[in-house]
Amino acid sequence: MIRRVAVRPVSRLVSVLAVLVAVVLLPVAPVSAHDVVTGTNPEDGQSLDAVPEAIEVSFSNAPLSMGSEILIKDAAGTNWAEGGVEIDGNMAVQPVNPEAPAGEYTVTWRVVSSDSHPIDGSFSFTATDGAGASSSPNPGQTGAEASQPAQPVAEPAAPEQPQTETHQAAADEADTGAPLSFVIVLALLVIALGLVVVAVVTRRRRLESDEA
Repeated sequence: MIRRVAVRPVSRLVSVLAVLVAVVLLPVAPVSAHDVVTGTNPEDGQSLDAVPEAIEVSFSNAPLSMGSEILIKDAAGTNWAEGGVEIDGNMAVQPVNPEAPAGEYTVTWRVVSSDSHPIDGSFSFTATDGAGASSSPNPGQTGAEASQPAQPVAEPAAPEQPQTETHQAAADEADTGAPLSFVIVLALLVIALGLVVVAVVTRRRRLESDEA
């Protein structure tokens, strides 16, 4: 009878703790899911009349402003991205150099999603005219000057070291596989379970000693 009475509280406490773990972990699971791409402009494989002024990548949640990078490379490997990535709500926007020529482009993007995990991807598009094709020549230009092709500009400088460190920090956090708050809560629950089990076992031994 003594053992039967002592075991029942342990079962009840373990069940209660299991319910608490489920209540805590279920809301955390959706939050820890990575953001996903909901669309790009231009779309993958799209053929345009001219190179757009900017490339847009939309996500299911707003990405972090730091650590974002979008490269816009032509067939020769020249990057025509101009300046840094701009975060506008759930969208990452990368301006395009106005001298970008006609041709096929490959866009490679990398951002840090709202759950602090880095995500990346790529898509391509084709433009039959350069970025400045729709703009009219200046009034002071002669016909020969206006018809001269734009000179390609040098590839923009590589991102500064702090941005690279941000990428590395985000990657290190991604390796943990779960947010820090999730790990802390889980550790506290495990400790609580261990303390309860120790208290129950101690109580059972005391009862057995009193009955002896």
